[in-house]
Amino acid sequence: MALDQAEWHYESAKELYLKTHSITEELTEKQEEEVWLFAAEHIGLFMRWIIERGFEGEDSDKEECEKVRSGQLSGAEYLLKNCDGKLWDEDIREDILPFVESYYDGNVYFNDYSRCCTNDDDRPAYGVKCSEVDYLRLKNKIDKAYEKFTAVHRSQPAEKTGIWGKILNKLKGK
Repeated sequence: MALDQAEWHYESAKELYLKTHSITEELTEKQEEEVWLFAAEHIGLFMRWIIERGFEGEDSDKEECEKVRSGQLSGAEYLLKNCDGKLWDEDIREDILPFVESYYDGNVYFNDYSRCCTNDDDRPAYGVKCSEVDYLRLKNKIDKAYEKFTAVHRSQPAEKTGIWGKILNKLKGK
């Protein structure tokens, strides 16, 4: 299941790009690539966090993940190059899907992203390439949310951990 897709955000990113760059003609190939990066930035930052924590899915390209970890490839570039611009549940290790469902799918992530990377009216969500400082602030928020989630759910039986826990329990025959 796709959790998020750059194409869902592309038109908003393109509209903002055209406006902020005063472009009235067709985009060049390079400009088109920039728009895709803007559309994928918020997803890519979350993907970067996943990869840095070693939470990527088992079928993820190990060499490409290493490029993200070493800073040779941004999360957005990884997402566009290796995931067709889509964040799929299989791109994430199964055991952290309950956290992703709660945090990313629950819009808490986008609120944290907005506070860390678009913290004023002059930086709308689809016009931002986050700095390393922005990412580190965001990473700290994700880490804290993950720690809080795992602390709460560590003490609860799996069947109380949301829909993914229920699905896993059914598969396990519980």
